[in-house]
Amino acid sequence: MVSDVKRALIIGSNGTLGSALTKRLKDDFYVHCINRDNTDYSEASLNNLANELKTKGRLHRIICCIGVLHNDSLSPEKSLKQLNEKALSEYFYINTILPALSIKAFSPLLCKDSDTQFAVLSAMVGSIEDNKLGGWYGYRSSKAALNMLVKTASVEFTRTNKKCSIAAIHPGTTQGNLSRPFSAKIDPKNYYTPEQSAMRILRVIDNLTLKTSGSFLNWDGTEIPW
Repeated sequence: MVSDVKRALIIGSNGTLGSALTKRLKDDFYVHCINRDNTDYSEASLNNLANELKTKGRLHRIICCIGVLHNDSLSPEKSLKQLNEKALSEYFYINTILPALSIKAFSPLLCKDSDTQFAVLSAMVGSIEDNKLGGWYGYRSSKAALNMLVKTASVEFTRTNKKCSIAAIHPGTTQGNLSRPFSAKIDPKNYYTPEQSAMRILRVIDNLTLKTSGSFLNWDGTEIPW
């Protein structure tokens, strides 16, 4: 493989958006994929994968797609009465801690002599200012915490990797397992295919600059209030 091929990493590549992003990125990058087939997402496992990737060359782009809204044991809370320690811990572990560990493990692999991007998929409901409906305590707060991690990492990158732009991106409501239980209430014109969302996410990433590093961005590139 020629040395000037740009490399990208998708973390969570077997999900709805991870798969779509992987497919589109392959037009311009050699794409490395991380998913449940090659990691249990433990800190040790992520560090081991980072060490393996380090031998293959520097990365130019990283996209972290890890996240959960619901599963067999999780469902968005409608009121304080539904809060419980186990569910809150799972929301924060998957939506906040795992992306944080991924930033720690893989950001050192990014090139330092050319512009690079680290994108983390967040959610508009993680905006504190935009919260007008309430509910979804665990998901909202874990995504708000994720946004703070991205912002804080951007400050450190100004010292450790001055060529890297990092941002939290809201992909828009995308057709897939995450949104399916709520699809009846979604306006069809605001319900996007994975391919549409992937294309728009990559457009936002393409337009990232050092000045916009640390931002919380919508799928159309506009800033979302924290």
